Amino acid sequence: MSQKHTKRILGYEDYRPFWHFFDWKAYLIMTCMMSGGIGFRAAGIFPDIFIAFFYSGLGLALALAGVIFTKNYMFYNRLIEKEQDL
Repeated sequence: MSQKHTKRILGYEDYRPFWHFFDWKAYLIMTCMMSGGIGFRAAGIFPDIFIAFFYSGLGLALALAGVIFTKNYMFYNRLIEKEQDL
């Protein structure tokens, strides 16, 4: 997923503000998932052990994505050169 977003970001010709980091479909999915998660948690549908396990896995995945995007940001010039060579 990070490769897809990185490729899209590299395709931008002009500078874009940070909220263009994801496309509109990604923001829509995030909104639905966050609303659902908050709603399920508030309703008490799932036991606390499931919530803890789920949020640990989700947090690990988000942290890894953050590391990958940070690496891509740090090596942005190298990624641009590689994209131009293709």
